[in-house]
This record gives sequence, structure tokens and C-alpha cells, in this order.
Amino acid sequence: MVDEMTVNADANSELTSEQKSQTRKYLIFKLNDNQYGVPLSEVKEVIGLPSCTFVPGSPEYFLGLINLRGRVISAIDLRSKMGVDSSSRNLKRPAVIITDIGDITLGCVVDSISEVMSIGKDQIDNHLEVKVNGDSDFIKGIARFQDRSMILILDLKHAVDVSDLIRHRAG
Repeated sequence: MVDEMTVNADANSELTSEQKSQTRKYLIFKLNDNQYGVPLSEVKEVIGLPSCTFVPGSPEYFLGLINLRGRVISAIDLRSKMGVDSSSRNLKRPAVIITDIGDITLGCVVDSISEVMSIGKDQIDNHLEVKVNGDSDFIKGIARFQDRSMILILDLKHAVDVSDLIRHRAG
């Protein structure tokens, strides 16, 4: 993975300043065999999956509490929260994406982290004509490439709306 990130960084050094201003770095991760991307600016850090302490009566997507260097944070199953099929879960190298949602630090468990890559504005289609059940406002667009699979770009803060978790915590 380090080699891939180095190659991407080297390729970006040849871009003009205008092209660089039109690109943004994304953390690419997998759920099943599908790739998703979130702006790197929304990611505080990525860690391996530690043990979780289950909290009785919590929502189905809530995995529990984890200890992050002495700080207790909530961990959610991003697959379950987004309604992604869990029957073919591939957790060879699960990871936790640490992010801030409002005043809450949250860990989002994903199947694996693929890479960090730069994606240009011109590579992202923001006008998807997709009709899905429920709220799909967390889908920002889809990045398309000539030589690789498409990447669904997410608004992580919207995808992991935890208002029901906050109500649970307060109640």
C-alpha cells in the first residue's frame, strides 16, 4: 500500500497548479467488493479494529465502545449503517476510520483501507440519477476512471448520522 501511495504522490507532482487546485485527496476503503471514498480532510486517523465493549439496547449498527489511547469513543459498523449486505463480509484487514461528527468522535468500521488517492473534480459525476430507498443524501458522487473500478464518494458526516445514537445515549 505504501508503494501505491508513493506512486500517486509522484504522479501528482507533475500536475500544474490549476490541476492541483481541482484535485482533492480521498481515503479509499472497501465494503464487500465495492470501493468508497471520503475526503481525507474528514478523517482524523485510521486504526486497526480493537476489541469493542457492547452496550445493551443500542442500535443494530452500533458495535460498542472502544478505547483509543485512553479516550472512550463509539464505534459503528458502516456497512450496517449504510444498509450494505453483510452476508459476504470480508474482514481480512478490518479498519476503523476515526472522524468527528459534530462534537462526537466516532469510529467507523470498514472491511479494509485501500489507499489514499487524489481525484480531480472532473473525474467525479455529482449528478447521479439513482433512486434508492431511504435517504441517499450521503452520496456525493461517483468517481470514474479509465483503468480502474468506479469509487462511490460519500459525505461521511451525513452517512453516519448518529442522531438516534445520541438520543439513546441521553435517554
